[in-house]
Amino acid sequence: MPIQFDKILEELFSKGIVIAAVVCRRNGETVYTSSNWSVDPSDLSQCIKKWQSRGQFTHLQDRKYALLMNTPEYFSGINFKDKDFLLGAASLDENDRYFVIGYAPPGASGRNAYVDVARAANQMKEGTTYMDDSAKMGKYEDSQVTGDASTAAGGMVNNTLKQEIDGFLSWIRDTNGLSGYIQYYLDQNDPVVLTKIAKAYNDFRRIFGF
Repeated sequence: MPIQFDKILEELFSKGIVIAAVVCRRNGETVYTSSNWSVDPSDLSQCIKKWQSRGQFTHLQDRKYALLMNTPEYFSGINFKDKDFLLGAASLDENDRYFVIGYAPPGASGRNAYVDVARAANQMKEGTTYMDDSAKMGKYEDSQVTGDASTAAGGMVNNTLKQEIDGFLSWIRDTNGLSGYIQYYLDQNDPVVLTKIAKAYNDFRRIFGF
């Protein structure tokens, strides 16, 4: 049975959080889009490329979104200036994969918008749908960090590690980067994330002795 993209997006919009969405392939080829959103395929392709490369930001229609959560399957991005959200989710079938990009306006719940877009993407295959509860906000598994640290301890600086540090420094300098990220969670009064941020701050103080 063909995938009913129109019905899936209709259900997505019925939640009243995500107000526009497009279904596309990895190269940006549009499969289905809501009538209130027209996005250039090359723009979509670049957005997906940034997402899949695990960057700290993605762009769409000349707007920059900081990625609050980013895995190969899902992302949640916010424009810190206007407080609107861009969400992305990949369908489950790796051999016939669709990408759903959704938009939620300022004032919407970014977390709920992300869940709704992920649910829509998960419906774009035959069989039972589910949410991957193992998705994490962090960009690294502990084993990867340990491996990189071991390489550095041996006197060699891993080039990938150096690139990630350079990217981290760029993120810190960007006004839509670290400070915006922290301010967002302060505004949300999220105790889990704020506790982790406080711990990270104390770790930095111990590392650099300030």
